[in-house]
Amino acid sequence: MLSLMPKHKGTDRMRADLRTNIAKFYEEAEKRPFVAKRVDFGDVRAKPESLVSSCAGRFTVVPVSARRGDGLEQLREGVYKALDVVRVYTKPPGEKADLTEPSVVRRGSTVGDVAETVHKDFARNLKYAQVWGSGKFDGQRVRRDYILQEGNIVELNI
Repeated sequence: MLSLMPKHKGTDRMRADLRTNIAKFYEEAEKRPFVAKRVDFGDVRAKPESLVSSCAGRFTVVPVSARRGDGLEQLREGVYKALDVVRVYTKPPGEKADLTEPSVVRRGSTVGDVAETVHKDFARNLKYAQVWGSGKFDGQRVRRDYILQEGNIVELNI
């Protein structure tokens, strides 16, 4: 009897949205680590290996034991990778860079984006920037749309 009833107008759209959301979930999940915690308790010891092998190729599984300290470094690396950020260091013109306090920006950020994190006026009045670490040569002049890499040192000239 239910099959004879007309479908709701939004059913096909709802199914399409659900498929899209599931695909997005899997796409995002591939970028983030799954944490198998408490791997040092009771019967759980043998299970992290089977979880890692069953998820191989789809997800990154990090077995962690806070008590023993197992997997904590892999967890740090996985979280940093999942955040999809880079550390960039700024320096005033003519001075040395302070390598203790990076600006953390999304991967793919430009010199203009970093100038904006320093101050709105820097982004507005930026004449040029110099980059050390990923250009053709150190101290290379770049435009505001130059995409920065992990560990670059940027000198903003206004």
